[in-house]
Amino acid sequence: MSSARARTPYSRGLLIAVALFLFFDLSAIALNFWQSLEVERGAVAINLAGRQRMLSQRMAKSLLQMEHDLQFGLSTDRAQRELRDAYALFDGTLSGFAEGRDTLDGYGRPVYLEPVRASSVTVVLEEAMTSWAPWRSHLKRVMDARPDQLPQVIGPAMPYARADNLLLLDQMNRLTGALEAWTQQEAGRIRLLLGVTFSLALGTFFFSMWLYAKRMQMTRLQHDLLDEVLHKVSAAVVVLDTDADTIFRTNDTMARMFGYGEEALVGLRVSTLLRPQGEDLVGHRSDGSTFIASTERHEAMWESRKLFVETVMDVTTQRSTEAHLSGLAYNDPLTNLPNRLLFDDRLQVGMARARREHGRLGLLFMDLDGFKAVNDAHGHDVGDLLLKAVAMRLQQALRASDTVSRRGGDEFTLILHDVADREACQRVADSLTDQLTAPFVLQGQSLRVGASIGIAVFPDDGGDADALMAVADSDMYRSKRERSTVVRA
Repeated sequence: MSSARARTPYSRGLLIAVALFLFFDLSAIALNFWQSLEVERGAVAINLAGRQRMLSQRMAKSLLQMEHDLQFGLSTDRAQRELRDAYALFDGTLSGFAEGRDTLDGYGRPVYLEPVRASSVTVVLEEAMTSWAPWRSHLKRVMDARPDQLPQVIGPAMPYARADNLLLLDQMNRLTGALEAWTQQEAGRIRLLLGVTFSLALGTFFFSMWLYAKRMQMTRLQHDLLDEVLHKVSAAVVVLDTDADTIFRTNDTMARMFGYGEEALVGLRVSTLLRPQGEDLVGHRSDGSTFIASTERHEAMWESRKLFVETVMDVTTQRSTEAHLSGLAYNDPLTNLPNRLLFDDRLQVGMARARREHGRLGLLFMDLDGFKAVNDAHGHDVGDLLLKAVAMRLQQALRASDTVSRRGGDEFTLILHDVADREACQRVADSLTDQLTAPFVLQGQSLRVGASIGIAVFPDDGGDADALMAVADSDMYRSKRERSTVVRA
């Protein structure tokens, strides 16, 4: 009787410990899923914030095109439509960051943009909305104007296109940076919660192990009770002997993970199952297949004997998800070229290197001529194929050390390292123009586009990225106007 009464507290405590372990284990899984959702949400917000810069440039470009068309008596319908499209996306996305609303992603698919509540982001957002308000008013009048009213309403809007556009571009860059910082903080907070939850789960596991050891000492059923607790937990667990390598006990989850029977695992060395490979720890199954593993090892005393308890997790899917989300954040999903975020980072690194070595760096801003006509005539699928073909042709034309990035739409930016002067950049630009004017054969159709390329040289044209981009952007529009004049002539 006294023995039964002595075992009762340990049995009840054991059940509570196992229940807590399962609770914390499931909580860790839920937190991991939540982290994936938060990172995905952050990636969407960062991509849309990056798109805002392209849209602000497109609105300014449309206004300049309308002004040009009015001067030469041409139809402004096309430029006015482009302005309406860019305005709707820009205004909707900006208000979505503040209030939350439905908008379109980079593929034109509906997506709900969650409102951002972080103070570091809302400060930048309020500044951007303040800058956007007067320009928004002018653009609305231009979009709503009849053809005979355009000369009167487009004039007041042009100063904003020429001057305030750069301010809005800077604020969109700051908004993107603030969103990146906020996303990292959110991910860090969730990782902290995940770590605490996992530690609590591991703590309850060791507490249950201690209770089992006590119960085994009292009832002389040590091995049966140890096997029971190992098989109740959802994680793959292995108990190692005093040499910290020989498997002493294991559970069903561990056996299934490596494709062995439990009895076959006992006596094996864990170092033959888990081997370091580069920066990863790789698990080797009995059938020869492998997976990326993560382990936690702690000491435990059992019957005055020091053992080691190790939990093993298959993190292959998690690593794949992280890599996929990282690719979404830093690469253009259509062409797989670096996107604006990665390009801007490489530009900063390139300028730092050029400054350190007293060299020069070339920045090219390229806009395709005639792409919209191809897109309208043959559809977006063919347009996407054409953008991929253009990206491939640009990559093949440049050195491995140079960088080509898709800025958005039919705009590309390029970094040329170690250039001698502006003339060297011009020769590269001329070569690229010649290569892009060669026909593209897609789905049995021969398609042609041109390219207008603007050039800026660091440090001759500016000492920072914004200044260089502004010079290259302006030079690109000058090139486009000259090409347009030659075509009309």
